Amino acid sequence: MTRVREAVAAEFLRKALAADAVGVPELDIMARAAGLLGEGQNITHAKLFRQAKTSLGIRSIRDGFGAGGGWAWELPRHSKGRAPSPSSIGPRLLRYERPIPREWVEGVARLEQGGPLADVPRHRWRQFVEDCLAFLRSEELAERAARLGWDAVALFGCRHNYPLAYLGNAGLLWQVDGGRVVEVHPSWAVVDRPVNRSQRIFSRRDVDPQKIALPWSLGSDNVRR
Repeated sequence: MTRVREAVAAEFLRKALAADAVGVPELDIMARAAGLLGEGQNITHAKLFRQAKTSLGIRSIRDGFGAGGGWAWELPRHSKGRAPSPSSIGPRLLRYERPIPREWVEGVARLEQGGPLADVPRHRWRQFVEDCLAFLRSEELAERAARLGWDAVALFGCRHNYPLAYLGNAGLLWQVDGGRVVEVHPSWAVVDRPVNRSQRIFSRRDVDPQKIALPWSLGSDNVRR
């Protein structure tokens, strides 16, 4: 029965995404209408659809970073059953590929779709992911960081184990914790903290690449299921 349901979910996604990328909210509506998703469920968190997404090689892409931006799912360009017409989301995404590194966009998309690292409480992980998304939506700041040479490790990097216990070695976005990045400079940034409206200066650090990893690159042993 499980395999049948997986096949049904995969076929649903294959047909839904055959001609173009589709936004996640729209996919939610379509899946509910097809009786494959219950009320209050989200396609990005439903195990059945996560498995189908992986088996089909579907990738998450960002459809803009402004207030109206969101995430969409897209089949690989040469997937069987996909029409050869170009994606309407693709051209809009390309506008961000040069100033904002694609690695950042796709990496954060993987964080949003996946579960928390084993050593990070679920609520703290959700906040970290939201802080990463908010940073990318702040197009001017994200683009400025890229121009000034901030790399993925300086922004998102963390220790392989117990990252919250080693925040001194972690990247800028681990320091935000519900606040927001308000300034970015070549070697430092300013984080506006929600507590007492205080601001904190974060100094960009030289880190040991053997001890620091990008959270989306950590293996399955580091992810809480």
